[in-house]
Amino acid sequence: MAPKPKVQSGKKVGNLLAQKTFSVVPIHQGATSLYSFSEKASDLWSYVSINRREEDKDDGYQRVLANSRVRAVADYIKSGNIIPGSVIIALDKGSYDPATSELSMDAGKDIAWVIDGQHRLAGAHMAALEGTDIELNVIAMIGLSPEAQIEQFVTINREGKNVPTSLYLDLLKHLPKFKTTGEVAAERATDIANALRKNPESTFFGRIVVTTSPRPGQVSIVNFVRKLTPYVNVDKGLLNIFTLAQQEEIIENYFDAIRQVFPDEWKKADSIFFKTVGFGALMNVFEDIFKVCTMQVGAFRVTDIVDVLKPLRNFDFAQWSSKGSGNKAEIESAKDFQVDFLRETEKRRADGAKKQIRLR
Repeated sequence: MAPKPKVQSGKKVGNLLAQKTFSVVPIHQGATSLYSFSEKASDLWSYVSINRREEDKDDGYQRVLANSRVRAVADYIKSGNIIPGSVIIALDKGSYDPATSELSMDAGKDIAWVIDGQHRLAGAHMAALEGTDIELNVIAMIGLSPEAQIEQFVTINREGKNVPTSLYLDLLKHLPKFKTTGEVAAERATDIANALRKNPESTFFGRIVVTTSPRPGQVSIVNFVRKLTPYVNVDKGLLNIFTLAQQEEIIENYFDAIRQVFPDEWKKADSIFFKTVGFGALMNVFEDIFKVCTMQVGAFRVTDIVDVLKPLRNFDFAQWSSKGSGNKAEIESAKDFQVDFLRETEKRRADGAKKQIRLR
């Protein structure tokens, strides 16, 4: 028998067979009304849907369900402990009668979506299957659009330690259009990451991960976006004058050239290029390489980048592993490469005609 996966992805479809009515406590916050009631875990699980996020897909907004965490919650409940936190759901089909303080849910599939508390609910459901079916406190909201559900998910979970930061970055495009330039840049960097990781012809195909921790030879979308965002900032980024498609091609060309000039390091299962310090260092030296290519050659084709990098083809990347981790390590590693690169660039200038620039 195949081992059970550590996480569960994919949408969970709920189905309410008949209309259901609850006595609720209404809670009014500004223009929004919430409704509180209790429900057995087994019953709630049967009719709620969970729009879980999947790797390499744009569908869903919930983090993947970790089986170990579900098991831990179930054991916690079976040991007699309580779950005081609420499961928050959004009702697509429901109504509230203020005269009776009753909330009605229409029958059907996908009528209620979990916004927060999926691990608590899944653990309580597992405990119910094993003989301990507890009541859960439920907070319901009626008629939230998918965008509003995402906004609530991000607002509730932004500081949660168990929610991957990458999930928020990947959801930014669905949030309301009130964004800072930093958020716009992060969204653009995320779009670039998604385009490259989904393109079978890209050097990043299968190498950028969104919902899971990166394995050797992979980089997290968090790290990718962190290093690319300053370059695509609309106010002061080096690449801000280029279109999205051009920015994608620039980054792809850069790493394709790295692959060609340093094939031995690239092919390693645990290549330093895809570790945090290595990827960070490569992105730190990107500006120098980009400027040299565009000023001396007037282009940033793969062949142009290979040409300016090949004098460094014997560079010892092993030293990067000794730098540790963090921003300081990335900067120190980049400096090692920059010194050699700029030295070779000066030799290149001395040996050949300098690039002329017309100013009038």
